[in-house]
Parts: sequence; C-alpha cells; structure tokens
Amino acid sequence: MALLIDNKDRLDKFRYEMKVPMDQPQAMMLKHRLYEHGLYPTSPFPPRRVQSVYFDTYEFDDYLDNTSGIADRIKTRIRWYNDDLSKLTLEHKVKRNKASYKESLKLDNPELIHPSDLKAIRPLLQKAGALTAIAGQQPTLQVEYDREYFMLRDELRMTIDTNQIFTRLYPSPAKTSQASPVYCVAEFKYPAPMRAKMQAFMRDMPFRVFRHSKYVIGMDVTAQ
Repeated sequence: MALLIDNKDRLDKFRYEMKVPMDQPQAMMLKHRLYEHGLYPTSPFPPRRVQSVYFDTYEFDDYLDNTSGIADRIKTRIRWYNDDLSKLTLEHKVKRNKASYKESLKLDNPELIHPSDLKAIRPLLQKAGALTAIAGQQPTLQVEYDREYFMLRDELRMTIDTNQIFTRLYPSPAKTSQASPVYCVAEFKYPAPMRAKMQAFMRDMPFRVFRHSKYVIGMDVTAQ
C-alpha cells in the first residue's frame, strides 16, 4: 500500500496512545480521578461529531493484521466532521509496535461525494494525486461518534468518545447500524519520553487499559 508521504519512519512524529473503554459510572468518576493526580482538563477545541469510512482489502488484511497483533500495520480512512462532507481528510494511521502517527491529506469535496461511494470518490482522490492510497481496497465500515478534546498538561492530550455507531459497508451495505458495546472510550496521547510516567499513572487508576480499535470493534459487532 502506498503511503501519502515517504515517511522514513519519521520518529519525531510517533506518539503513544493509551485507550480506556469505560462504562457510565467509570466515566462519571474519571475527572475526579484526574484531579487526584493533579491533572485538570481544559478543552482547547469544541466537541465534534466525527465520521469516518474505513478502507480495507477484499480479504480484510488490515482487520486481520490488527486482530493478529501484527506490529507494523496501517489503517486507511476518509474522515469528516459534523456532517460536513465538503471537507474530507484522507488518513493513514501508521502503527509501529506500540507507537503510531497519522499521515493526512485534505480533500475538497464541493459535490459532497460520500466516501462510501467508491466509484464516485476515485476521481476526487485521483485529482489530489492520492488514488494509490486506496489501491486494492474498498469501503468496508463507517464509524461515527461524539468526541470531546482535553489538554491535561504539556504534550499530554485526552479525548473522550461517546455514542459510537458502526455501519457495515462490505461485502454488502447493512440496512441498520450497530451501537458500540462500551459506553465511551477515553484515549490518552503522549510523546515517547512520557511513556514510563503514563504507565505508572494508569496503574493508579481504577480502569483497565487494553487494545481498543474502533475499526475492529465495528467489524465485529456488524459481522453478518
């Protein structure tokens, strides 16, 4: 698969992510737990509705790489916000062991083409010189959720995603959507030098940290 940029591993761009799926009572106590550790969340951006269409091969190679725990892998998606299809972003989520980074390309979409329409979206990608980014792939899953953004301290960010909805697009479009089995997901994002400190911090929190891929969860709950 062609990347959007020749990354040469771009070590300066890699970040770590720690995901914490929570039920509603845990979510309600989260900020209190952060206060106990001297962390006081501020909101640098207003909440947004995030919508993405994920692309994968006919054999679901990206899904299988994730579920198999392959260390080096890529997910491809087209994302937009607050139902505004006129401004799309093509993204590669690049994973190297536990670290990751995103490559992004803005796409103007004045005709409001939905990314799930592969035939219609191809000319848009070709015009942007990014058609190879989805070579051999097709839209497989639409994901949408409400996201809140927080800063906890310098270079330590947190997002909280709620109301996650999944719609299967391949092998055949689903007539109904499925809700996530978890109430919300808190995600902490931080640079590599903070990794040991974050691991110690999470050991003191009454929440379980484990791998949580929206793409994998969505594919599983919409399995036909």
